[in-house]
Amino acid sequence: MLLKKLDSFATILYQMPHTFEALPKADLTFKKLKEYMADAKFVGYPKEHNYQDYSGQSAGMVFTDWGSSGVEKALAVNVRGQVRKRLRTEKYWLLTSWKSGMPENYQNNKQWYYDTITVMPPRWGFTGWHNHKHKGKCYIRFIHNSGSGYSIEVEGKRQITVKDQKRTVGAGNWTCITGHMGKDGKTWFADCNTGSRPRAVIELAIPEKYQLDVDSAIEFITNY
Repeated sequence: MLLKKLDSFATILYQMPHTFEALPKADLTFKKLKEYMADAKFVGYPKEHNYQDYSGQSAGMVFTDWGSSGVEKALAVNVRGQVRKRLRTEKYWLLTSWKSGMPENYQNNKQWYYDTITVMPPRWGFTGWHNHKHKGKCYIRFIHNSGSGYSIEVEGKRQITVKDQKRTVGAGNWTCITGHMGKDGKTWFADCNTGSRPRAVIELAIPEKYQLDVDSAIEFITNY
């Protein structure tokens, strides 16, 4: 059921309009990371990213008309409205089911929320270095990519890099990563889309004090 929900979510997410700019290019080097680490005024959220985020309540934005005639414009507005409504529905049902532990009831916690919902554009899409110290969290990040990309986490001298997975069976093009980013700001994260295909990201997060519920969710996903 979880995989079906994620597939349905990603399908409609890919249909949403997404704004981005080719510049500045992603700088996920350790030189840049050390610069942020030394910045006492670093707030916690990414200073740079290149995607349109839909994690907020509203999925509305300014669109460019597809056609010039009144009929074409009316049709475009109708289609856009349908897509926005579908996205709101997908967001609602996945989060509601997740809070209650899906049908398997592996955990039950109303504090889960969407931290990120987006599609990273091919080649240019990225999330810059950040440590989320403004709002400590545990997270489960679902990534769909039929191209190539990666996620990287750094804590002290420990570095973990996870490449986006592609499979012909099982989870298909889905990659799932989990982590903890505390208010102490010691854990840093960044990710990037490096291939020719768009990269969907759906991240569910919860305040860091609910680690046991995260562990239950991870066990559910691992045994799914």
